[in-house]
Amino acid sequence: TSAHSSVVVLERHTLQCANKNHYSDPSKVQLGPLDQLVAPFIPVAVVFVYEQSASTETIPVQHLQRALELLLDYYPLLTGRLHIATDGTYEVTSLGTGAELLVAQCSEHLDSFSSTQGRISLMDLPSGSNALFGPFDASLEGSCRDPLFTVQHTRFACGSVALGVRLRHINCDGHGFFQFMRDLAELYRGLKSGISTLSHPPYFQPYMSDLEISLDEKQAALAFRPSLLVVEPEVLPSEAMTAPASKPPPPVIGRILRFSGAELEALKALATNPNEINTWVSTFEAISALLYQSVYRARLKYFENDPSAMSPPDFLTPVDFRGNRFPDLPTEYFPNALLCLYTSLSHEVLAHAPLWQIAKHLHDLMRNEIPDAQHLKGTLRWITAQPNKRRIRSGFRYGNGSIMVSQWAKFGMYEGTDFEDGQKPILVSTPFTPISLVDGLAYTLPTEMQGKTGGDKRAIDVNLALSSPIWEILEHDEQLKRFSSSWTSYNAQT
Repeated sequence: TSAHSSVVVLERHTLQCANKNHYSDPSKVQLGPLDQLVAPFIPVAVVFVYEQSASTETIPVQHLQRALELLLDYYPLLTGRLHIATDGTYEVTSLGTGAELLVAQCSEHLDSFSSTQGRISLMDLPSGSNALFGPFDASLEGSCRDPLFTVQHTRFACGSVALGVRLRHINCDGHGFFQFMRDLAELYRGLKSGISTLSHPPYFQPYMSDLEISLDEKQAALAFRPSLLVVEPEVLPSEAMTAPASKPPPPVIGRILRFSGAELEALKALATNPNEINTWVSTFEAISALLYQSVYRARLKYFENDPSAMSPPDFLTPVDFRGNRFPDLPTEYFPNALLCLYTSLSHEVLAHAPLWQIAKHLHDLMRNEIPDAQHLKGTLRWITAQPNKRRIRSGFRYGNGSIMVSQWAKFGMYEGTDFEDGQKPILVSTPFTPISLVDGLAYTLPTEMQGKTGGDKRAIDVNLALSSPIWEILEHDEQLKRFSSSWTSYNAQT
């Protein structure tokens, strides 16, 4: 597109640790059991947009590069490359191969991408912000060959800057990612005053990555039955059958649903049990219940001539185990600390029950079904003991009837990521990409109002990917439109 072609990469730099002694560490580092649950091709990708300062150059490249080198002293594994062992275990090898910084220029002014309301939206940026990131190869070969960490610095014609930052999800989750970015911003600011250390260093060592268990301990670990994970049966080549040819599914379209603070209050009121006095649901539970019911009803209508073609209506959401839930994982823990809860509701409830019943079920799920610390330790030992980690799967049944909702609005995405003193980003968001355009995948996100003075700070955006015919039905969903009156669409599709 013309918007994409307005961004040109001018330079590429290999990033190394400032202190090369970090490369004397072991040449191979095994990742932890929770890292093992993520597919190697999935990234965590976020764009940060900063307006040009009136007095000085915004985020000069040389200053950023020095801060990145200091940051890698705390995160040296990110200079290595992924290696997958014969049993499927993820390892990082070749420390010192380097991360990558790309320097790009956009020929347009930032405000040329604003909507008529003067609002900078993810969808308005070049290629829905995808042009603001370095190239990405999702193949297994690319996952093992390419850097674990890339950042693209794009300067617009007006002097404003976008940072497109991508880490591999095998290395960290959303919490770890934003901690990483706050650490980068702190080191960048510290360079001006001669401070090159972090006030709160990260906890980088993957938990249980160095666990060694005897044969007897391994048998005991394998006898454990985790509540959220299963092992897929092994399919022998002689048993594999070629699936009959079928027409390709409709394209998956990404849209952003804006919920204002007032709309969220009304939604929470509807999602709260009217029959109990001291009951409540969170904003995330209310949004999740609305999406769960609305998307199910739309799919039901789409599949009305062949209901069996729709997969079970499972719901999934990740849970962070840092801190109180599992004290072994401190708040500063960088690697993955997630397990995914899942559930399924009946057709009668999803199709006909009042919204509060669905919200109550999700509220109870997120409080009563989370494994305790002992069960989590057993689960992690079970993962470590598996002879073929490629066969580990969530019990969640993904398909054209399921939905997955991830709570990014809790991460404080705009906090602590000011590189120039006091200058918050005016937009922080995650793009729709071929990887994230998964039918039924949603993220709740803070809006650009968090980077401004005034405005609706309670508003939340939902990045939602759905099959295109489901969107056509949802456009007539009065309940969904009642609580989310502003929808933004980008022609990104699979």
